[in-house]
Amino acid sequence: MATITFSKNGSTPFEQLLGHNPEVLKKWSSLEETLFYSGVLDLELKEEVRRTLAFTNQCHY
Repeated sequence: MATITFSKNGSTPFEQLLGHNPEVLKKWSSLEETLFYSGVLDLELKEEVRRTLAFTNQCHY
């Protein structure tokens, strides 16, 4: 199975994968900022949803 090395761009493993294409990383960061730092849901609820999704998807980081 092929593996993808991490780029030097990004602060998390996921971002470092996206960082191979800086424009994609930039757009992802913008979307993430919009989803997590605006809207009517408080940050604690958003974080709980993130953790639940990560667990459900068997995310290892």
